[in-house]
Amino acid sequence: MSEVVDFEVPWHLIYHYYISGTIAICLNLLVIYLILFHSGKLDNFRFYLLAFQIWCTASDVNIAFLFQPIFLFQILAGYGHGWFYDWFDFTSFTCFAIFTLLLSGQIEVLTICFFRKHHAIMKLRPTTDKVPYPIIYVLCMCYSIVITLSCYSIRISKEEQWQLIQLNYPSMVPQFQRLREFSIVRMTYELITLLVLNAVGTFKTTLVISVLVFRMYNVLFLMQSQLSRTTLAKHKIALKCLVLQFMTTPISFLPAFVLLLNVAFPTPYSQEISNFSLMVATTHSTANCLVVMTTYPEFRKTVMFWKKSRGSRVSISSLRPSNL
Repeated sequence: MSEVVDFEVPWHLIYHYYISGTIAICLNLLVIYLILFHSGKLDNFRFYLLAFQIWCTASDVNIAFLFQPIFLFQILAGYGHGWFYDWFDFTSFTCFAIFTLLLSGQIEVLTICFFRKHHAIMKLRPTTDKVPYPIIYVLCMCYSIVITLSCYSIRISKEEQWQLIQLNYPSMVPQFQRLREFSIVRMTYELITLLVLNAVGTFKTTLVISVLVFRMYNVLFLMQSQLSRTTLAKHKIALKCLVLQFMTTPISFLPAFVLLLNVAFPTPYSQEISNFSLMVATTHSTANCLVVMTTYPEFRKTVMFWKKSRGSRVSISSLRPSNL
C-alpha cells in the first residue's frame, strides 16, 4: 500500500485553498454588505440570511488560511497546513472537528433560513401555525454540534496512533515521522457513527427542505388572490433565492459523499479522488454568493449599477406624437 500513498504536500491543493478561499471571502463580504445596506424589502428575514453568510465566511476563512485538510487515503489518516498549525499548534483532531462544525453548520443555518421563511408564509393563512420554530432552530444547531462531537470522539492518543502505524503500516513509519502533525484512526463504532450521522443529516436536510418548499409554494398559490402584488413578489423572490441556494449545496454534499465512499471502499486512486473532492467542495461558497447576488433584484441592481432615471422616462414620453 505504501506505493499508492503519497506523503508529499499536494501544493496544487494548497494553492487552490488560497485562491478559491480568497475569492469566496471577498464575495461573502460583498453579500454581507448588500444584506446590511441594500435589503430593505427583506424585513427581518435578512438577519437570518446574514447569519448564513457570516457562517459561510467563517468556513471560508478556516479552509483558506487556518486549516487546509489533506487526506492520506487509502489509510484513514490525514494532516493539514495553515495558521492553526504554524501559530497555535492545534492537533489534527481539533482542526478536523472545527472543520466539521463549520461545514455542517452551514447546512443547518440554511435550513433555519427555510424554517424562518416558512414561518412568515404560513402566517399569511387564516389558520394557526403551531410549529415550535425556536425549538427547531435549537435542534438544527444541536445536530451540527452532535456531528462535531462525534468527529472529535474518534480521536486516539498519539501513543495509540504510533502503535497502529507500526502494527499495520510498518513501511510508512519514516514517512509519518517526517510529518509535524497528523491524525490516524481505526474503523471503530465511533467512526461508523460519524459516517451514519453525516449520511442521515444529508437525507434529513433534503427531506425537510423539500417538504417546506412544497408547503410554502402551496400556500402562496392558495393565497395569491388575497395578497398584494408586492407582498406576493417579495415572498416568491425570497423563496426562489433560498431554493437556488439549496441547489448549490450538492457542491458540498457530493464531495463529502465521495469522501465517505473513499473511507468505506479504498482504491489505489483514493488520494487523488479525495484531493479533487476537496477542491470541488471549496467552490460552494462562491456559487452560493453568485446565486444570492443575481437572484435578489435589489442586490442585482446594486452590483450591476442599475438605476432608474425618472427624467429619462419623461423625456422619452415627451417625444411621442400628440395625435397618438
